[in-house]
Amino acid sequence: MDKVIQKHYAKSLGVYKEDLYHRDGVNSTEQENSTAPSVVMYWSLSVAIFSIGGMVSSFLVGFVSDVRGRIKGMLAINVLAITAGLLMGLAKMGTSHLMVIAGRAIMGLYCGLTSGLVPMYIGAISPVKYRGTLGTLHQLALVTGIFLSQVIGLEFLLGNDDMWPVLLGLSGAPAILQCLLLLLCPESPRYLYIKLGKKEEACKSDDMRTTQAK
Repeated sequence: MDKVIQKHYAKSLGVYKEDLYHRDGVNSTEQENSTAPSVVMYWSLSVAIFSIGGMVSSFLVGFVSDVRGRIKGMLAINVLAITAGLLMGLAKMGTSHLMVIAGRAIMGLYCGLTSGLVPMYIGAISPVKYRGTLGTLHQLALVTGIFLSQVIGLEFLLGNDDMWPVLLGLSGAPAILQCLLLLLCPESPRYLYIKLGKKEEACKSDDMRTTQAK
């Protein structure tokens, strides 16, 4: 799918060579060597910017969790994922290379934050006997998501010239689902009691957590 997106980068940058992408008998090495340097640079930036965003935002996990709490913190950062999904999903309608890079950067910020907030919340609300299992399920969910994204990215599904923006835009869909489900989840009793000093609310949240566990 990277060749499909690179083709749109080339169109956006004004260096698109139709014969290079449509000529029969052109192997991937020849096509890669013939790709304009500007396309290679922007594509490399698109790939790398996600990790940079994740590294930067990972240092803010403690700040967000203390200021906003676990539930409100996760709800707030979902705005980043939805924004990133919209940018990448609409990339074909605008300056594709800049919109994808911006979307990847914002998604990196989101992933860096959620990778810290979610395990923190799971550890806070999980019953002691299920804490290890639920912590493992978080990692299982991550690799399952990666696997599914690889499957739907196949050329005959969404990894083609027409559907690639949909594939990238779908990265924001789980955040929308999470926003709805988090409304049904209790806040961390530890956060309510230790950080906010709300003993009564912490007890209610703990009772709700225990009831849901049963």
